[in-house]
Formats: sequence, structure tokens, C-alpha cells
Amino acid sequence: MILTCPSCSTRYLADPASLEPSGRMVRCANCGHSWFQKPPDDMPRPVAGAAADGLASLSGAGMAGETRGFPFAISTIVLWLLLGGALIGFGALTYQYRVEIVRGWPQAATLYTLAGIEVNSTGMEFRDVTYNLESEDGLSVFAVRGTVVNVTEQAMPIPRIRLTLRDEEGEELYHWTIVLDETRLEPGAATNFITRLSSPPPGARDLEVRFAEGPE
Repeated sequence: MILTCPSCSTRYLADPASLEPSGRMVRCANCGHSWFQKPPDDMPRPVAGAAADGLASLSGAGMAGETRGFPFAISTIVLWLLLGGALIGFGALTYQYRVEIVRGWPQAATLYTLAGIEVNSTGMEFRDVTYNLESEDGLSVFAVRGTVVNVTEQAMPIPRIRLTLRDEEGEELYHWTIVLDETRLEPGAATNFITRLSSPPPGARDLEVRFAEGPE
């Protein structure tokens, strides 16, 4: 016959003869709950000499042990699946919000670099930057044009732009910063900029355009 624990519903295969003549106390091997179990109503008359103590304890080996192991294995699998899902979700979030994380915690940039992920902490990129010498009112003017693009998935502030002129040896000759009229960009949005420097220093051979950091 099949016995079912009223506490945890674990099921056991038991010899009904062990419950004769009027029932006995049994104990669940899974949760330790004890209850009084009567023999089935259609129990046939026992044969003389039949074993009456086959259900010595449901906590023993055999069928009870196998039934207890099955739910334990399922719980372990579910636990590992939940843990794996949590790690995947955490990894996806740290990648998606890598710019915001590095902006709030600059030291995290080193961890991303070790993982092979380069992080642009400004969330902005320069594109189509060009420069040339022009003439205005008889003066030489150095003009720089370009586009700033928000490469993140969130609206981001536009940092100040720092421009540097260098000589042939890479030594800085002059630098200046500009602030765009548009202060923020939506995800994927772009804005153009233009700046002019009158009477650029002689010997300028190279231009560096980047976002200013801190009070520079």
C-alpha cells in the first residue's frame, strides 16, 4: 500500500501487514512527522507467521531514501538555475549601464578593461571633425567643425570640449574650451559644433579634440 505523509506529502511503499491488527505509529523519513496509520479497510486476514514488523520505521533505507532524494535533486537544480539567471542578469546590467557605473565610480574602468571592455565614460563621441584656415577681415582664423553623438541608451549631458594645438614635436602651443548651446543629448542623438580661433600660433601642426575633464 502507499502511505502519504500528512505534513510534507512524501509517499512511501509499505507492507499493509505491518499495520495489523489495529494500526500503529509511523514516522516520515523526510520531515520527521509521526502519525497513527490504520490498516486499509479491505485488508485480508493475515496468514499465520507473516511478518508483522515490516514497517519498522519509514526513516530507514530503501524506498524511503529514494523518495527523499528526488525532491532534493529537483531543488538543487532549481537553485543552480536561479543562481545562473541572477549572474547573467547582473552581467547584462553592468554592461548596459557601464558608462553610468564608470562615471559614478571611475575605478570601475580598470575592471572593465581587464574584462576586455573599453568604456567611454562621457557617453559621447566625436564624428566628422574637420579643420582649416580661413580669413576674416584680413586675419587668419583657424576653424574647427564636428559632430557630437550620444552613443549610450540614456540621455546624457554634453561635457565641455577642449581643443589643443601642438607643434611638430607634440608640444602644446595653445588650448581653449567651448561649451555647446545644447547641454544634453537623447540616446543616439547628435549635435554639430563649430569654433574659430583668430590668429592661431605659428608652428601649429596638430589638433587634438577631446572632452574636458574636471576643471581644466
